[in-house]
Amino acid sequence: MTTIMTKDLLRKGITLAKTGRNAAARNILSQVVRDTPQSVSGWLWLASVVEAQKQRQYCLEKVLQIDPQNQAAKQALMQVKAEAADGESLGKTVANVFDSLGHEFYCAGESADKGIEGQSLLLEICQEIFSASFGVFDLSSGDLDVYLEMGIALGLNRPIVVTAREQTSIPAMLREHNIITYTNLSDLQTQLSQLCDQDFPPTAQPTPDHCYFCGHACGSMSTPPDENSYLVLNRSKLLWRNLMQSLTPPLASYHLYPAYLTNKASGPMLCEVRKKVLAAQFVLCHLGALSDESSYLALGMAIGSRVPWVLLSQKNDGAAPSILREVDRIEYAALTDIKDPLMDTLATFLGRITASSTAKRDGTALLSLPFWMQLDDWINHIAHPPKTRKKIQGTIRAVQYKGQKHVAKHTVPTKGLVFGRSNDCDVIVENPSVSSHHFQILGGRAGRYFVQDLHSKNGTFLNGDRLPPGQRVAIALDDTIRIPGARFLIWDDRPLPDDRAALDIGTTGLLPPILQIEIPEIPPPTYLNTWNHPLVLTVLLPDGHNRSMFEVQTYYPMGRILAELVKLLDLPDQEYCLKLKNNRVSDDETPLSIGVKRGDVLMIVSTERNGHPRIASS
Repeated sequence: MTTIMTKDLLRKGITLAKTGRNAAARNILSQVVRDTPQSVSGWLWLASVVEAQKQRQYCLEKVLQIDPQNQAAKQALMQVKAEAADGESLGKTVANVFDSLGHEFYCAGESADKGIEGQSLLLEICQEIFSASFGVFDLSSGDLDVYLEMGIALGLNRPIVVTAREQTSIPAMLREHNIITYTNLSDLQTQLSQLCDQDFPPTAQPTPDHCYFCGHACGSMSTPPDENSYLVLNRSKLLWRNLMQSLTPPLASYHLYPAYLTNKASGPMLCEVRKKVLAAQFVLCHLGALSDESSYLALGMAIGSRVPWVLLSQKNDGAAPSILREVDRIEYAALTDIKDPLMDTLATFLGRITASSTAKRDGTALLSLPFWMQLDDWINHIAHPPKTRKKIQGTIRAVQYKGQKHVAKHTVPTKGLVFGRSNDCDVIVENPSVSSHHFQILGGRAGRYFVQDLHSKNGTFLNGDRLPPGQRVAIALDDTIRIPGARFLIWDDRPLPDDRAALDIGTTGLLPPILQIEIPEIPPPTYLNTWNHPLVLTVLLPDGHNRSMFEVQTYYPMGRILAELVKLLDLPDQEYCLKLKNNRVSDDETPLSIGVKRGDVLMIVSTERNGHPRIASS
């Protein structure tokens, strides 16, 4: 019975492989070789559908262990080893040219062999591309990962070198740009050396509108977003026709209309693609046969530019670049399965779309928002490295603040202090979001001190970064420790920094340009690794004339922000609501979930006239 079932699975897997449904074939054929390790056909067909070069080599070597004379496996293995040698030789060729100059470069197409999968792999790739002096992207293999990674580099606006062997098919959007074509690796080395003689890679800081691919200032770099547009990364309109017939009407009812990647360009094609990406509220990409190299190049631009993206894939047919293998997506069996999850996803992002009662609050993952916030955090950390840490002099103190004023000083003894909600803590913080034993400050040798998160639910943040639970991290003078409801400054015997003068904005006609709103009892959501995600809100006061600007955290609930605004502005004791683009904002929404952007104006509106009361309470 087992043999019959295995044969049926093998036939099914082969049929799927022949029709190009690689993901489904891979799952079934993997089961076949697990059940029947001596199946030559199973290993041979599995070799044709696995994604990584090393996996393909492993499968072919298995075939030859079972059947040493298998000619198909021998020929395929020779080709795989030749491709691997080419890849290694390409990297060595680039290294021969640039290593002596002290430049760190990124060589694309190696992601499939990395040990990390999913979103962590995607973040790792972005970090490597951003950190390198430049990237080298060779198109000879046709590997989709290379196109995706090159798009990321373009989105991050990093210097790049694009190479291809002669006779390589180049996507239309790249043909008009400078690509180094070579006959062999010796020829490539010569051309790369000539590139070095032309002062590559550049060392001067570029202007914000400078495009490294074009080599000059490019208008596409500063394209403003279009609030009514989303971009379909289609291979062709014909392939997407049925899908878009299903999606266009519900999105159009919310004034969202598709722009297509394949629409005719009015200028240089790559620049036009960048314009489309930056103009989009989000991009829509379908994994598998509905996408091609250009689709993944544009998706990479969106990733690098931090434009939200949504991935679609048909169930059991999710062939994709290895970088995207574990990234969240909407998977469907029938076209009717897409609408509800897509609308629920967009409901967390676009303020004019009302979430249904079944909308999931974690829908931001499908729109990649947690990912690009992580990427922004990392880039900001690299761009603005921490200041030199000062040594502690004398007695260490944890100075507790509420807003901008300190409310208590806690001297840290040798045995340390425990902070938390429980009555047996040395410092009690009464806040429901604080754990019973939240964190501790400990003394060490040679006058050193450490902070340790005690596996708290909502995390402990040192200078804005979430501490790894249970690990001791050294602290220094002027460090800041945050937990829900409290902020602590690490200080010593010296006088404290002056408290900021309180701003009385209720009795003056001139409002301060930016005032920071702090709601310390609200911690960041668990998918964010840092406390600080600031956004400057422009607020129109109820008089309809005066405006002011306030800095808030993107994860603060709008109801709490409104309550703080009412207090700070000393508004009359009335009922108010916030509106964005004439749409009322719910109290439990956040600036992130409703998609507040730079330039948007939030209106504080009195609701006593329109019969929809809302009490602004803290």
